[in-house]
Amino acid sequence: MAQSYEELPEEIWELILDGLGDDRHSELESLSLVCKRLLALTNRLRLRFTIVDQTYFIHGTISPLIHRFRHLKTLDLSKLKHGYLETALHEVARSSVALNLEILDISNHDSIPIEGLKELGLSNRKIKVLRCANVIKLRDEDLISIAKFHPDLEELDVSFPRHKFTISAFRNHSISELMITDEGIQGLSSGLKNLTKINISMNHLLTDNSLSYLSLNCLRLQEVSFIDCTMITMEGVRFMLHKSPNITSISMRLISNLHRYSSLFINPTTSGKTLSSLHFKDSDISYEFLEAITKSQIQLKSISLSNCKGYTIDGIWNLLYRYQSLEFLDLSKNDSLSDTSITGLSHYLHHLITIKLNFCKLTSKSLFTLIKNCPSLEDIEMKNTDLGKEEEEDTVMGIVIHPNSSIRFLNLSGNANLTDKCLIKIASLCPNLKLLDVSSCSRITSSIDEVLKVCPEIIHLGIEDCLGVKNIGLNNEPLRLKKVYMGKSGVNDEGLVGIGVRCNELVKIDMRGCFHVTTSAVKYVVKKCEKLKEINMMGCPNLHVYMVDWMVFSRPSLRKLVPPSYAVTSEHQRKLLLRHGCQICDK
Repeated sequence: MAQSYEELPEEIWELILDGLGDDRHSELESLSLVCKRLLALTNRLRLRFTIVDQTYFIHGTISPLIHRFRHLKTLDLSKLKHGYLETALHEVARSSVALNLEILDISNHDSIPIEGLKELGLSNRKIKVLRCANVIKLRDEDLISIAKFHPDLEELDVSFPRHKFTISAFRNHSISELMITDEGIQGLSSGLKNLTKINISMNHLLTDNSLSYLSLNCLRLQEVSFIDCTMITMEGVRFMLHKSPNITSISMRLISNLHRYSSLFINPTTSGKTLSSLHFKDSDISYEFLEAITKSQIQLKSISLSNCKGYTIDGIWNLLYRYQSLEFLDLSKNDSLSDTSITGLSHYLHHLITIKLNFCKLTSKSLFTLIKNCPSLEDIEMKNTDLGKEEEEDTVMGIVIHPNSSIRFLNLSGNANLTDKCLIKIASLCPNLKLLDVSSCSRITSSIDEVLKVCPEIIHLGIEDCLGVKNIGLNNEPLRLKKVYMGKSGVNDEGLVGIGVRCNELVKIDMRGCFHVTTSAVKYVVKKCEKLKEINMMGCPNLHVYMVDWMVFSRPSLRKLVPPSYAVTSEHQRKLLLRHGCQICDK
């Protein structure tokens, strides 16, 4: 006799939810509404949570949520505004429920909430990862306080601060009171003995001394990213690789005097022995420098040479021949790459998982070669290339290639020569695609329907700036699409209604700048797509600006809405709709 879902043991339900994979947390909300038992189960299984302004507008506190989700490991406060950050940290710290948080994200704020972090540090010493990226005011004092109150941190992100200074600020304050300097990194590294990963990108005052402090004080350090730290030189990088015994990954851009060095290592036999990931960008790299990496004893798994100059195809050839177990490769903006060279190089890429060849002069032949010769490949980026050029297309369309079932993500945006015929051929070779982006491919018109037939697993579709695309198919065959980006495309009312008919799983749709959709079609999508959470209608001239209220009240799942014109919504209206769980945004 078959059991009902209510009779299934919790262990079985956990296996079912684990089977959802990346979609697990997005589905928990729906499952929690089924019955009390599933509500209790989903509460226990939720491991990460994002607090937004709606939470405080509706509840005035996050205390009930803390008591509800007692097993949270990740708390994201990066989307909070209106001064709620300190309040949220204090509530978590003072809660009677002892959350075992491991990851905390407080990015995108005006400053670091020192008092809140202090109180949280005293109540919860298990936080291992702290993200403070994109903060306006980031100072040495903040770094020292972070190390003091959270000494067990293993990962820290203080990248890309958004400094906003006035002339009077520089007159009245020392530089360390306004920005991060080497002294701040020295204090931080002295207090974080367990640090394994740090991102200090775009902190322009940091020098080689910062890398020295990290190397000497943080002996467990494995990953360091210092993109656009323009005062850091190759001397500092070489010192770090020589002194850090556990370093596995470094990422850099615009490193001074790199072209003067013939090797990344002070001592090739002892430096960087654990290094497996090298990411260079916008740098001059000599043939000798690349050859030294080739001859080193490192176990390289990932390398990026995006927009790097100075090296030759022979250098790349030797590198890939040496490291045939490579899993990630980025050769974007390399003018010397050709279809012929890709054919040769592909024979060394049997273990490759991700490749990026953006802004390279490569045609469809290169893409077909990768699909054919790289059995482990999952993610391909070939944006703004020569894919689909007429003089090449006829020569490759007849090539017999077996489908590659490993490929999941395909970004071909910006390929102005890509045709419907070529896209259908590509899609037929990637039957298990989950993401397809052909935005700004101006010759794409009627092929999307056929693509979705041969790739039924696609959940993310990008057709932005494709004026020739009027619809994604007008039949009733259901699709698994969850996210559709169709801004400034040619999709019309008939096409939008078709999306409503076929996409029951739709969570997000971006139709900004669509000139051919009207209010009736948008309302149809809102009615039909019961899981819809985000919709962007900015700049759609034929939409009634006053339908925003109706949309929020008609579709309770909506969490974010960008109206055709933000100016027509009043502050009172936005607050009212926020209390109903939907944030009205200007972008």
